[in-house]
Amino acid sequence: MQIAQELESQDSEAAKSRAAFIRNQDADSFNFNRETWGIPDFAEGLVEYSDFKDGFMWRFRAHSTSWGENQYADQWFLTSAEAKSITRYEFWACDKGADKLEFAIDGDYKAILLQLLSEQVYEVLISPVFSNAELAEYIANFSEDEEEYELDEVIEECISQNPNFVPDNN
Repeated sequence: MQIAQELESQDSEAAKSRAAFIRNQDADSFNFNRETWGIPDFAEGLVEYSDFKDGFMWRFRAHSTSWGENQYADQWFLTSAEAKSITRYEFWACDKGADKLEFAIDGDYKAILLQLLSEQVYEVLISPVFSNAELAEYIANFSEDEEEYELDEVIEECISQNPNFVPDNN
């Protein structure tokens, strides 16, 4: 519990409360402190207490557009340091009735993002886990014959939002 010790040594109530959550994962503590810790309280329960284990997020449940805050949750997932600890990604839909798990991917955060990217989920490229060199390599190897979108669209809508991206002006 080295992380909990480091948090306890900080002069911040948010850090101390997070250290307590890591040590004693408690639903009331999570619900009371989540926004202080940078974990939004999405209207439809898109990120819940059950998505955490030993004080860290282990699962992200993405949702189809049937949920009102799905895009906000996805953006948070791709840009938040909190999400980097996940080992399971689930995609849920309710378009045909009850909530249904459509698919799941297990692995570390970056492996999950790479799997999603291989399925042409270009939005993952906004994540700061991708370095400028990796983005440049992706651009260099992009084949419009094999992809659903044109490279300019992927750069404008996704890659340019990555804080590590430095455009090549050549």
